[in-house]
Amino acid sequence: MQIRAEIKQMLDGTKPTKAFADVVIDNSVVIHGVRMVEKDGSRYILMPYEKWTDKNGEEKRRDVAHPISSSARKQVQDAVIGAYDTCLMNGADY
Repeated sequence: MQIRAEIKQMLDGTKPTKAFADVVIDNSVVIHGVRMVEKDGSRYILMPYEKWTDKNGEEKRRDVAHPISSSARKQVQDAVIGAYDTCLMNGADY
């Protein structure tokens, strides 16, 4: 599986979300809005999700797209974090 990530927006400040990326899988499918998060010394990704309130007033959340296996998640995460690091090294301004 070939996975490529492109950083679309980098964020400043103290919030955990540091960037938004698009992920392209096998030059066939794109997932927009993958978040790169840095929190408590760890980096990870959050997939795009939808939120709604159920009939009991509870807020619910569900990923719109997500990797099925842990190895696929690692590949996507490595691609996004690698693209983010490249932007940091190149001094990209978004």
